[in-house]
Amino acid sequence: MRKGIIVTRGRLAQIASIIGIGGIVIGLIGLIWRSGTIANYALIALGVGITGIVLWAALTPREFIDTITGKKVRNSTVTIISALLLTGIVVLAYLLLAQAAITLDVTQNRNFTLSNETKQLLNRVVQPIQLTGFYTSRNLRNREVDDQFFRQYAVESDGIIRIQYIDPEENPAMASAYGVSFDGQLFISYLDADGNVDFSTLARVPRGINQERDITQAISRLLMAGSIKVYFETSLGERDTLDSGTEGLTGINNGIQESGMITAPLNLEEIAATGGDIPADAAAVIFARPLRDVTQAEIEVISRYLDRGGSLLIMSDVLFTDDAFLKEDGAFNQYLWDNYGIRALDAAVVDPDASGQSPLDVISAAVFTDTDIGARLDPSADTPTLFRLARAVDVNLTNAPQNVANGRVIMTTAMGYGETNLASLGATNTYSFDAESDIVGPVSTVVWASNLTNDSRIVLIGDSDFVTNGQVLNGGNGILFTDSLVWLSRYGDQVEFAPQVFAASLPTVFVSQQQIDFVVFLTVLLLPAAILVAGLSIWARRARR
Repeated sequence: MRKGIIVTRGRLAQIASIIGIGGIVIGLIGLIWRSGTIANYALIALGVGITGIVLWAALTPREFIDTITGKKVRNSTVTIISALLLTGIVVLAYLLLAQAAITLDVTQNRNFTLSNETKQLLNRVVQPIQLTGFYTSRNLRNREVDDQFFRQYAVESDGIIRIQYIDPEENPAMASAYGVSFDGQLFISYLDADGNVDFSTLARVPRGINQERDITQAISRLLMAGSIKVYFETSLGERDTLDSGTEGLTGINNGIQESGMITAPLNLEEIAATGGDIPADAAAVIFARPLRDVTQAEIEVISRYLDRGGSLLIMSDVLFTDDAFLKEDGAFNQYLWDNYGIRALDAAVVDPDASGQSPLDVISAAVFTDTDIGARLDPSADTPTLFRLARAVDVNLTNAPQNVANGRVIMTTAMGYGETNLASLGATNTYSFDAESDIVGPVSTVVWASNLTNDSRIVLIGDSDFVTNGQVLNGGNGILFTDSLVWLSRYGDQVEFAPQVFAASLPTVFVSQQQIDFVVFLTVLLLPAAILVAGLSIWARRARR
């Protein structure tokens, strides 16, 4: 016959002691693992552990006291304390190393190391900067990929650049405060004295395939914020930068400010009338579709500004008035031709082979990508420009003025031409190619010029509709405006480097932080804890003998 299981007070006390000690150990591990915050499982484990210890003491009080104070268990107590101390030291060391975010690039080509130019820029950072990324739980893999190079900036700047990740679905209020519009969006900002985001400096980081350029240029823009000023001329009937309608320019105005530049109005007519000058802090002056031509006094103001190394972004539409801006035989148009080898023509561009709804809706067919202005424009991809009723412009490539470099940026196809019968076009919206009077294509729509002596720069574009709120987001329209202004204001010269392209996917040997935590939990906590609990059970059994 089998003997029945006899449950004694001593056996219950032994079980309670094992459960009690194990629960306390697991609870303490959970507390350490969460860096001081108390999780539910840690509270439950601590509660079970304390209950077990209390039951042990209540069932066998003498044995409990002997276990704690008995001579024969002193050596075992020292061993247990040593094991706990060693485990605590290992856990503490891991937490410190994890917070330090130590990184090591072991690739042969140094694919995960910042360029020297970026490191030099980071040496100029003196105020804490935060990169804030918004990733949902569905986008954790991309977050891990991005974190590969985000942390390089934190390490290289000795922690002055910080990184924070926010789930926009778990924290919609914060996402709304930042203006988050899609998963994986990244923002950059200064931190104030209290360590909070300074929203007055907040800017979105444009994301492309070149991660280092994206981040480094964003930091550069933040450092330069307020140091570059762009003026919009307002006295010649230009488009309104405060008009939020489809024909207004609030989009590009806000975009310039978001890039860290300052925008301001400029009254050329008033400056010329008072004998003044364009402000010395003008990195560029924008003429967004002036309606009347420039007077001689105003030309002299512009000439003095250009002689000081100024820059002009001129967007000239086809106009059907007698005093149209940059009329072909006008004084300002002649000034540009004589001094920079560029001019506007009294002709509308027609291109039946590269157009939108009508041949007057001209799509860029040929782009000179060897220029800073056209480098990012690709008519064969998704970045062609679209001009509505564009004006033909010209550049003198064979006999340019002395010390002047100039060239084309965008042209039509060979079938494109310049319609010179503007009276018929304006009155009846009719046009047809006339070999005797019209300009044979291909025709230029965007040209540039630079004086190599004083570094003055001009971009002449035969359209202004492309930058209006209703058109600037089409294809490469925004890119053309942005890159023109960057070249004119010398904004891009602030960060000159050959950036490295960090991997857009996980490296061959890469584990996520969750995987690292799991491995550490097994090797540093769970296995030692299991051994410790086993030792405690043996210790408790021997202590009762």
